[in-house]
Amino acid sequence: MKIPCRKRYALLPLIGALLLLQGCSRQDESRAIAFPSDTQIHKALQDQFAQDPANEAARRLVRTLAGERGELRYQVRQVIYRQGAFEARYDAALHLGQPGAASLQALYATMIPQAERDKLPAQNLADYEAWLQRHAAGLEKTDAPQAQALRTTLQVLGECYRSAAEGSDVVVMQQLAALLSPERSGWFAEKLPAAGASVRCLPV
Repeated sequence: MKIPCRKRYALLPLIGALLLLQGCSRQDESRAIAFPSDTQIHKALQDQFAQDPANEAARRLVRTLAGERGELRYQVRQVIYRQGAFEARYDAALHLGQPGAASLQALYATMIPQAERDKLPAQNLADYEAWLQRHAAGLEKTDAPQAQALRTTLQVLGECYRSAAEGSDVVVMQQLAALLSPERSGWFAEKLPAAGASVRCLPV
């Protein structure tokens, strides 16, 4: 139906008002999106790590490296809205509850068989490192890749922890991702594959 010009001009204010209302509606909808805070994201990730049975080995490693008073912490980098859920991108760091040298000693003790540890002159970091270096040298003849992996682990971990002070944070994984969904008691985190994820300051 063709609308006469006079009536079309009369409709212009109404059309403008409708467009303005639509714009306001979109803005109100955008403002209504309640993003989770960094604290809420941190708690959801901690809960996921603590409750997933598949993380048991990782939890033991965290206790060894961070100490009984340490913990795994999450540094949120970005949060993206995904139609009712949120994608969080973050790094993971060990908050040390002990000096980094103590972390190395505790870890290296788990890498040496008990019978071999009992033969060492002293139960300390220097003797543990010396035994592992000798072990790497012995592996050269039977398994060169494993020998190199052990040497790399000793070098990397030494650089990460030897001078780290109690209370400091050591980043162990970067560019991780998780999907966060609202639930009745707060937020639920589900790990997502992350193409750019990298591991550092952990045993190879």
